[in-house]
Amino acid sequence: MPKVTVILPNYNHQDYIEERIESILNQDFKDFELIILDDASIDKSPENIRKFLNDPRIKEFVINDQNSGSTFIQWEKGLQRAQGEYIWIAESDDIADKRFLTELIAILDNQPKVGVAFCPSIWIDEKGTKILEPDHEADEDLWQGNDLIQNEFLAGNLIYNASSAVFRKNLIKKISFSQINEFKYTGDWLFWVQLISDVQVKRIGKRLNYFRRHADNVSFKSERSGLQFIEGIKIALNIFKTNSIPWFKKRKTMLFWTKKLFLTENINHTEVLKKMPFEVRTYFAFFKLFGK
Repeated sequence: MPKVTVILPNYNHQDYIEERIESILNQDFKDFELIILDDASIDKSPENIRKFLNDPRIKEFVINDQNSGSTFIQWEKGLQRAQGEYIWIAESDDIADKRFLTELIAILDNQPKVGVAFCPSIWIDEKGTKILEPDHEADEDLWQGNDLIQNEFLAGNLIYNASSAVFRKNLIKKISFSQINEFKYTGDWLFWVQLISDVQVKRIGKRLNYFRRHADNVSFKSERSGLQFIEGIKIALNIFKTNSIPWFKKRKTMLFWTKKLFLTENINHTEVLKKMPFEVRTYFAFFKLFGK
């Protein structure tokens, strides 16, 4: 049985998939299996993937007959096939430093209360050029998962790139994919909320993940369409229901999201507000009358 299962979901990433697979197969840590799931790509990425199939660590290469419409359906399929003690969901347009698995597996092996270990990211563009190293995630830290849910995850997805994290497979029994699959872009946010309850979460200080930002990136699409607000509010309300959140913090959270929406340009505020709770629409009207 391998120590780690690497799940690589792909859809139309012919320009990045070879570099991604190489960054997985070239890891210093060798005890892993790789499951590649292609969601009926119409580009050359399946052809590019086949170049690597002679590597014995690639246990499965599955191509869907038709596109599932959701990367989270692919996640679930990969998790059902996984044999490893630990899981790494390696998004197909990202890259990993060769030390990635070695560093994060050491955390999980030596700190049994830690359920998820992740690292800061270097943001890169289509050509692999560095564009950002977010300051807020530079420091090493250790949190209780329940504290994170009631604080950080009310304001957004702390583990915004799945490629940056490794987690214990036995935690997936807490995941409800029937709920997650209702979300088009922010299902990963709810995934981590469900996964980290009652465990510790560790962030190391080394930037070992390269998060690619490009025109077809899911995050960009989410931001342009306003789904980060429409779905983000739903996740916040889900946290309200499943955790003991004080009344004042609930109001503060709704104000936070309203102000963020108010200050965000290049989206259709009117259309987004139609799908927002009454409380957010009321706060937004106040901001519009009196300013931020």
